[in-house]
Order: sequence, then structure tokens, then C-alpha cells
Amino acid sequence: MSRQNNIINKPEPAPGTLGKLDLFGIGFGAVVGAGMVTLMGPAMAYTGYSVWLAMLLATVLALVLIFPYIILGGTLRVAGGQYSVVTNLTSPSAGGLVIYSNLIFTVQFSTFAMAFGLYMNMVLPTVSAKIFGITIIFLLVGLNLLGINAFAKINNLMSGILLVSMVAYDIYGLTQINQPIFDFSSSQMFTGGFKGFFLATFLLINCCHGYYGLIYFGKEAKSATKDMPFACLMCFPVVVFIYVTLAMVTSGTVPYENANGAATILPAALAILPKPVYYAFVVGGPIMAILTTLNSSIASFRFQPTQAAKDGWLPKAILKENRFGMPPIQLLFMLIMLLIPIVFNVSIVTINYISQIIMFGLGIATLIGIARIPKLYPEAWKKNSFHMSKTALWISVLLSATLYTINFVKAVIVLEPIYAVIAVVAMVVALVLGKVIADRGGLHIETSVWPPKSE
Repeated sequence: MSRQNNIINKPEPAPGTLGKLDLFGIGFGAVVGAGMVTLMGPAMAYTGYSVWLAMLLATVLALVLIFPYIILGGTLRVAGGQYSVVTNLTSPSAGGLVIYSNLIFTVQFSTFAMAFGLYMNMVLPTVSAKIFGITIIFLLVGLNLLGINAFAKINNLMSGILLVSMVAYDIYGLTQINQPIFDFSSSQMFTGGFKGFFLATFLLINCCHGYYGLIYFGKEAKSATKDMPFACLMCFPVVVFIYVTLAMVTSGTVPYENANGAATILPAALAILPKPVYYAFVVGGPIMAILTTLNSSIASFRFQPTQAAKDGWLPKAILKENRFGMPPIQLLFMLIMLLIPIVFNVSIVTINYISQIIMFGLGIATLIGIARIPKLYPEAWKKNSFHMSKTALWISVLLSATLYTINFVKAVIVLEPIYAVIAVVAMVVALVLGKVIADRGGLHIETSVWPPKSE
């Protein structure tokens, strides 16, 4: 006989201190990462000079993909990440799917270390990219193990430097374009036809939507349901400008063969910038984007496993802390997950496709929960920031689910069979584990979802 699961929604805390600009900084810092500075060349290999058009479409589709999340943030004050939201809005078993999928999804963070290695190798070519990647993983995990979050106090400053660096580079780079990237009759435009353009777009879409994660900072926000949608939608035009112009500059300032398939955006930067400015850009742009994203991923990783262990999904042993208040077992797990792809020479593109397969289960579970908001929180729904009807919500959810499905099918087809099988099996295992442990009962789950009061 199974024991009963208890789901308790935590009492709503007082309003936080984060305003619109603070939330924008969090969103911008989350979206500008390794994908932006490592996927341009591989995407160009699919579609040639039309890579900037693929990027433009990717940013728009990314907004469609995450728009239900923005609706969620404009309707309910949420904290605790996807696990809290999905469990509150759907069921414990779906929450389990999120927990176990997120553990597997940790492998995605290795792309940040790989990207760091690629860029450092361009600056110091005598040291291999793999050595740089492994070193930064050990360094940042080690610092976090000692309770030192390397960039926590200067995160907003670093985001500001990154924003200025990328915008300045893009604007200057636009004046240096000397390749026919706007000549639609060129043989180097749409080189892979519709299929190539499609593959480029859905490769790039994965690096364009990270800003939606700011909705989970509802506990820290001053006025969550008003400021979250505003901050997300403020990120969108900035992302469009930086990403699309970066694609133009990367593909349009050096000969085609130098940009096509390049692992970094540096061939273009080296061609158009004086050496001192080039090195300053490498540090203030790509490397800073990668380091801040990797460090924040490592520093924040422990929160969901810790809550999951307290709730009963994971062994209580992982809660054990060292004298610095950090959980060594959890950080050891993350260290291993970050190292595996680098040690076995799995490419950044391959890891992105694997992540898209894992994201399918996470995304669909979250969308099902979002579609239930009008039923579960009818009064909050009536006050949602978008003044949206239930039909409009369901259309948004359906469009997002369609994009998740396309991403999933495309990744399964494009990946080498062994990687596709591993990713699909991992997703199924996460689903089954969530179901089995939820059915066993005895879970004591805490969620953090609150309808607005008088915001």
C-alpha cells in the first residue's frame, strides 16, 4: 500500500528588492553565453551567408517557444525553478521528471567549459583547448566547494561590461562588412537549401531563449507579475540586435572559407580589430560571457537537488555539507558531468542536440502545468498582465509544444545513433523514475507558487 504524498505551498514572503533593470540584467546574463560565441560557424556550415537570417528567425521562434513561461511570470509569483512550478501545477510524478531530467541536463553546462577552452586556446595556442576546459571546471568547482562564488558580487558589473563590449563590437563590425551576405543570388547563400536553413535555425534557437529563467526569481522581485514580463520582453530586442548583427559580422568580414564552420567568432574579430582591442574584446566579450554563465550554473546547481533530497526524491546523504556550508557530493556529481563530454571529445553541437532531447520532457511537463493555470488559479488568471483569454493561452502553449517537438525530432534524426539512443533512454528513465517514486508515496514536497495580492 503506497503512502500519501504531501504537497505544501510555502507561505508567500514579503516583496523582494529586484526591480525591472535588475531582472533585465539577470535575463541578459543568462541568455548571452557559450552558444552565441560557438554556434555561428557550425550554423553557417549548414546554410552559408544566410546564417544571419537563420539567427533572426531563431530569436523570433525562441520567443514563441518561451512565451508561455512569460505568461506564467505575468500571472503568478514563482520561485524554486521548474520543479516547484510543475509539481504545483501538475503532479508529483511530473515534478520527479523535472528533478531527474535536470540532473541529466547538467551535461549541457560542459559546453561553457569547452567554449572557454576554445577561446583561451586562441589567445594562448601552446595550451590545448581541452586542458583549458578541464582546468576551469576544477577551478570553479573548487572555489564553490570552498564557499567562494567567484563573481557573485560583481555580476551586474560583468553583465554591463559584456553588454557594452558586444554592442560596440557589433556596431563597429557592421561598418567592416565586405562579403556578399545580403546578395540573395549568391551561390554561398542558402548553401544547404531549405533543409540547411532549417537545421541552422533550430541549432541556433537553443542559445536564444535563456532569459526566460528570470521568471523564477519571483521571491526576490519587488513586483513579480508586473516586472517579470516587462524584463523578459525588454531582453528580446536586445538579443535580436546583438545576435543578428553578430551573425552578420562573423560571416561578413572575412572570406567565406574562414568563417564557414569556425569554432569561434574570433576569425572575424582578429580581422577587423587592432591587436590590443582584439585581446580586450576577447576578455570582455566571449570569455566574460562564458565565465559568468559557467560560474552561475555551478553556484546555483545545488538548490534543486537539495530541495529534491529534502522532499524525498534523492538520498538524504547528498545534503551533507562541508565546513563551508557546501554539499561536496552534489558538487562532485556536477564535476563528473562537466568532465565527461570533454574527456570523451563530444562536440559542442552534439551536446546541444542531446540537451534539446532532454529539454523535450522538461518543456512539455511545464507547458501542461501552464495550461492549467486558469483552472487552478482562476482569480490570478483574470488579473494576468497580458489580459489574455484562455484560448490565447492554449494557442501559445500549442505553438511552444510544436517547437519543442520539432526540436526533439530534429535532434534525434541529426544525432549519431548512439547519442540519440542515450539521450532518449535518459529522458525515459527520468519519466519512469518520477512515476515510480511518486506512486511509492511518502514524499513531502514544498512548492513556491503564489497568486498576486495587491501588486
